[in-house]
Amino acid sequence: METAYQKVKVHNELEWCQVSDIATKEKIEKVLLKNRVSYFVKWEKPKLFSNEKFGTCIFCVNQLQKETADAAIEELAEEVKGKIKFINRKVERTFY
Repeated sequence: METAYQKVKVHNELEWCQVSDIATKEKIEKVLLKNRVSYFVKWEKPKLFSNEKFGTCIFCVNQLQKETADAAIEELAEEVKGKIKFINRKVERTFY
């Protein structure tokens, strides 16, 4: 028996913010989990002649939880906020 929701595809994720530091990534993850914000992480490899070892990490959140995520990020200290670049654009690719 099929449910009515199986044929519906919803694509409402935002590329919310971008970080290039592991410690900052872990702090953002802890704050989002504490505030029950659903997210996923996309990784971008470092460029060929870049000095970065880690690459770039992009946090994607649901559009409906963007305000909750913005409020949650306010808990972080000011030195961490300087390492975060906010993107706020729709995810271009579909992953299913």
